[in-house]
Parts: sequence; C-alpha cells; structure tokens
Amino acid sequence: DAVEFGWFGFFAKILLFVLKLFQRGVVNWGVAIITLTVFVKLLFFPLTQKSFESSRKMQALQPKLNAMKEKFKDNKELQTQETMKLFKEHKVNPMGGCLPTLVQFPVWIALYNVMLYSVELYDTQFLYLQDLTECDPYGVVPTAYAVLMFLQQRMMPTASLDETQQKVIKMMPLIFAFFMYSFPSGLVLYFCVNMMLTIVQQWFIKRKFPDVPASAPAAG
Repeated sequence: DAVEFGWFGFFAKILLFVLKLFQRGVVNWGVAIITLTVFVKLLFFPLTQKSFESSRKMQALQPKLNAMKEKFKDNKELQTQETMKLFKEHKVNPMGGCLPTLVQFPVWIALYNVMLYSVELYDTQFLYLQDLTECDPYGVVPTAYAVLMFLQQRMMPTASLDETQQKVIKMMPLIFAFFMYSFPSGLVLYFCVNMMLTIVQQWFIKRKFPDVPASAPAAG
C-alpha cells in the first residue's frame, strides 16, 4: 500500500493484479511478465492494427501529397483544402496512426511503473537473472532489445524521411540499449517480448498491405 505508482497508478494497480494472477498460474515471475506482455498486446491488437494500416495507407498517398504540396506551394489554404479532400476521397484518417498510441500511453507508463516499483518482483529469478528488479549483469536482454529494435526499423518505410531523420532513427537502437542496461531486467524483458510481438504484427500488416512504388497511384 505504501508504493506510489505515479499519475497512472489506477492502471498500474490493475496490471499488477493481473500480473499476480498470471504468476499464480505459471509460478515463475519472468514467465508471468511474458504472459502479461502478450495479454496487453492482444488487448490493444485492434488499435495497433489500425495504426499500422493507417501508416501504410498514408505511405501509399505520399506521392500525391508531395505533388499537391508542390502544385499549391504558394496557396497554403488551398493546399490544406485539397489535402483534406484527398484524405476523404481515399478514406484515410491522418490521425489514425497517432490516436492508438495516445490511447495506449497511460498503460505503457503504468506497466513501466509496475515493473520498476513492484516489491513482489524483488529477489525473483528467471533463467540466469537472479533478481528481476536489478539490471541484467551480462547485458544479454538489453542487447537483444537493441537487435530487435533494429530489425523492427528495417520493416518501417523510411523513403519519405530526410537524411538527418534516417540517421537519427538508425541511432535509436544504440541509444535505447544504453538506457536499457540500467533498467530492471524484468522491465527490459517486457520491452523485448513486446518488440518481438510488434515485429510479428508489422510483418502481418506488410503482407496485407504490400509496399506501393512511388510512381504507382495511391491505393484507396
């Protein structure tokens, strides 16, 4: 009761309760964390799916959007009107890729706090990890996360990004890995499993919505 889970404490207490239920079923806290990650991923699967699909549709419309910006570069108001008209015509919501992330944000913060502050995880073991509240002594899990993040980036379209943005994105796995080495191993385990599931989901979306060449007409 003395533990403070921050702004999203309500969500954190619910997630901790669910984590305890999983732990009773699988006994090991590490396996419980993996089960919780899968549960949360499935819970938000429709929202994440919608976000990925929206991003793929926006990618398909990018050539037309670029042409429109060039055509109406001297008339911002008309450019906005024509852009909204294009979105409506192809049934694309420009905020579709952002809203699911905003909805999930409180849950992500709550999960972070659960993994970081839950006393139930003190001195709990998983594989070679002797304490899930301590950082990985060998750096295996953080390194695995960096590799998974790199693979996930390879699946993302970057053609529309400028050179500086692409360089920043390429540096992100190293930056995140640097921080992960100091995070509790239980928290990094959650991030790793979540990233693995994200890669699988992106692969599924990529199969469903193939890449559209820049010269091809935008898909509806």
